[in-house]
Amino acid sequence: MNLLKSNDPAPSKLFYKVNRLFYKSWFKLLLMTIFLFSIVLLSIKLLHENINLNEEIKLLSEESSALYRGLTELSINRISVEGAKEPLKKEITILVQKAAAEGFSALKAQSLREKIQKINKVDKAFVKFSTDGLVNVNVVERKEALVFFNKELYEVLDNNGVILSTNPDYEGLSSFPLLVGKNGSKNIRELLLLVNEMGSHKSDVLYYEWVGERRWNVHMKDGLVFKLPENKLNKALELMHMFLNETNKLLKPIVSVDFRNIDKPIIKFKKIPPLEYNRKKTGRLAG
Repeated sequence: MNLLKSNDPAPSKLFYKVNRLFYKSWFKLLLMTIFLFSIVLLSIKLLHENINLNEEIKLLSEESSALYRGLTELSINRISVEGAKEPLKKEITILVQKAAAEGFSALKAQSLREKIQKINKVDKAFVKFSTDGLVNVNVVERKEALVFFNKELYEVLDNNGVILSTNPDYEGLSSFPLLVGKNGSKNIRELLLLVNEMGSHKSDVLYYEWVGERRWNVHMKDGLVFKLPENKLNKALELMHMFLNETNKLLKPIVSVDFRNIDKPIIKFKKIPPLEYNRKKTGRLAG
């Protein structure tokens, strides 16, 4: 044992005596006995504390079980749905009632919220339970943005292209922009920007056509068609507004304005019947 050995060439008398004790067998045995006795005392103490800890764990488990039973035995007295219009509000209420009939639980709030968010018209949902039997559902409802004519059906879409409802006809939907064309619903944001650019002429548009999956045609209610280019759209919109701001009398003989070549727009006029045809028609009416 060299624990207390010193590098001092002349150690003190006390230090020398203590150092010599570590060479005695009886002193080594005494130290070993004290060490073992300390280990035994520490083990007994830890064992006693473990026994108490097990009792605490058991008690906590029983209390948790009682709390779980309380949470899984909720009785629903009232359902409150906020942020939704009446059709959606009714649908959510029925869903909550069905969940309650299947075994309601405050621990199932997340599951119920996920079911509500699967409803097409719901963008976000928040569910909260209270101990007095109230289930509060707060939703953010998706808003109708436009109508897409797809395979003989009119689909009402939000600004992300989510289908909110489907109708067999356009009746009652005329307040929304009408979109036609293959894969047109993939360009919702671009269309909404175009609709916004129409300004005061929005109400004069019959429908917007996505052509060749690359550009737009704007069909006006008076039959006039504006063929917009794939590129330089802003320039084409400026020219289109110039035409729309003209009097109806000047625009009446025009069938379409083609801006696909923005440097050389092509204006197509209605066909005028030949003079001889007009004379014969006038003669029949007069005779």
